Amino acid sequence: MRLWIKIIIFMPFICLWSCASAGTRHGNGDGALFASADKMSQGDSVQGRTDTVLKVPQGYTAGSPGVIKFSDDYFDCALFARDFAQGNAVYAEFVLKGRGLAAENALFTLKGEKIPLTATSWGYRCIAAIHPEQKPGKLEGIFTYTSGGKSRLIRVTVNVKDVAYPVSTKRLDLGKFSDESYYKDPEKKKFIKECEELRSQAFRSDTADSMTNSLSHPRDFHRITGAYWNKRIYLSYAKKKNNKKVNSKSRVSYHRGVDFKGDFGAPVYAMADGLVVLSHLMFFEGNMVVVDHGNKVFTYYMHLDSRSVNAGDRVRAGQQIGKVGSTGTSTGPHLHVALSIRGVHVDPLSLLCLPVTR
Repeated sequence: MRLWIKIIIFMPFICLWSCASAGTRHGNGDGALFASADKMSQGDSVQGRTDTVLKVPQGYTAGSPGVIKFSDDYFDCALFARDFAQGNAVYAEFVLKGRGLAAENALFTLKGEKIPLTATSWGYRCIAAIHPEQKPGKLEGIFTYTSGGKSRLIRVTVNVKDVAYPVSTKRLDLGKFSDESYYKDPEKKKFIKECEELRSQAFRSDTADSMTNSLSHPRDFHRITGAYWNKRIYLSYAKKKNNKKVNSKSRVSYHRGVDFKGDFGAPVYAMADGLVVLSHLMFFEGNMVVVDHGNKVFTYYMHLDSRSVNAGDRVRAGQQIGKVGSTGTSTGPHLHVALSIRGVHVDPLSLLCLPVTR
């Protein structure tokens, strides 16, 4: 199954079309590049399928995914992942082999978890997650379906690799947010509780798959300032007489998304098509946008300076949804982006190399 990439470069008033292999960089002499879009398709195309369109900033390449293929007489199946390792998203396709073939009651499980399938004109597709703390080793996937009144089953084994996540040894001082007394104000307590309910309500959303063949990097400039699943130790203290800080018990947390560098007002883009289920100023997250992509797959964007979408809006991949800021528990302008797949947070960048289509 061969993948190829067609790259579109967007510049003010100019659109350049070129073909190139993955990893090639493009731009004009001044480097005045807004973003590029990669089209990925399989060499052995299937009727009715569309190429994947990926919008990325200059100099960033998503890379090619790893592939695990398996099949029977009815289906050609494939799992795709940036790496079959902890903390990665997995995209699966189950493609009927020929015209006239039919199947029903399709079901895919990975490690015993039922993964919601989306029916397409060519078969089925789905997105799954490898938990960041998944024990390295073998995971079993099982695809079952019924055809001609007979139940059929295909098995696949995924060998999950270990990942050495970064660990921060320095305790982080968040200024007023590290001061325990800051949270004792009744109005703040009330606001925190309201925000918790808003967040909980947003992630209870359960809609049909709305992800299309388009994906996008969330920024027009790629520089990571906070790595995914970085173990962090946050300082906590109480203030005593003479305004002295007295250290209290530190809080250990794992960074469930990726932080990107950005100046105040820099654009922030939706990573995929979906429904905005939250656009609100939150206590900890600051200005926050949550996009539901269907089947309990969400991306969310935090610490925004401003939001340009409202709850209930439909957005497309690459559509601007806000601007970089430093609201909430933030000590400087940046964008925090996270990808949650049925409650499991994976590296959001692992989504971008997947050849999603419908």
